[in-house]
Amino acid sequence: MISCSTSCIPHRNPQTVEPHLSSIDTDGFELFVFSHWDKKETARIFTEYPFYSVHGSKQLCFVLEEDRKKGRELLKADIRLAHEVSAHTLVLHVYNSLNKTPNLERVVTTLQEINSFAQDRGVALSVELIPHISISIPDLASHLHTHLDSPFYFTMDIEYTSKCGCLDEVLQYRSRLNNVHVRDYDGEWVVNGRRKYLKPLDGTLDFDDIIPRIIQSGYTGTFTVEAPHESTDDINVSMTWLRRMLKIHMSPSSHPGSSSLPGHRQ
Repeated sequence: MISCSTSCIPHRNPQTVEPHLSSIDTDGFELFVFSHWDKKETARIFTEYPFYSVHGSKQLCFVLEEDRKKGRELLKADIRLAHEVSAHTLVLHVYNSLNKTPNLERVVTTLQEINSFAQDRGVALSVELIPHISISIPDLASHLHTHLDSPFYFTMDIEYTSKCGCLDEVLQYRSRLNNVHVRDYDGEWVVNGRRKYLKPLDGTLDFDDIIPRIIQSGYTGTFTVEAPHESTDDINVSMTWLRRMLKIHMSPSSHPGSSSLPGHRQ
C-alpha cells in the first residue's frame, strides 16, 4: 500500500488542505496534524477520506517526559482523532530528541497504560524512530521492543535511517514495522537554521538499493511519502514514482540496483 502524508500539500490549515485530497493518486493518506489545528474541527473536515494513519502532535515528545498527565490527555485526543477519521494507525513522536537523559521509562509506562484506550477504538500505536542526540536509533528500537508488549509498532523514516546509517539494524525489528516514511536526503540536515526536507529524487539516496532491502527483509506494510511538494501535480509525480518502484522491486524478476529499471534516478 502507498500512502501520502497531508504534509506534502503546500498548505497549513485543514480547510485549505482538504480540497487537494481528491486529486492525489494514492491508496490512502496520513493525516499530519499541526499543533494549531482544532482536533474536533479537523475530524469533521476529513471524515470522508481513506486515512491509513494519523501523525499525532509533535508536542507529545516534549510534554510526555515532563508531565505524564498532560501527555496522556494529548495521546487520548490524538487517538480519538484517528478513530474519528477511521485511521488504522497513530504515528507518534514520544521521546524528546534533544533531551540528553530522556525519561524512556515514563514513555513506555504511559504507552502501555493508554494502549487499551487505543485498541478499543481500533487504533494501532506506531512509534516513529527519530534521531536522538545521545541514543542511537537502533538502541531506541531495542529498548522499546524489549519493554513494550505487543501490539505496538514502529514507523521507520528512510531519511533518518540513511542519515544514521542504520537501515539494516532497524529492519531487524520488521515484525514491529507497519509504516515507512519516504523522503530523500542529501547529507544536509539543517540549512540556514531551518530543518531541510527533500521529496523523493531531490536528494542523493539510492532508492533502487533501499527499497529492495526493505522488501526483502519481509516488510509488508505501508510506504508513506512525507515531504513538502510544490503542488498536487508534483505530489502525483512522487506517488507514481513510488508505485512504480514498489511494482518493480516486488516483481520476482527484479534486479535491485540495475540501472536499466524504470523509475531510476537519472
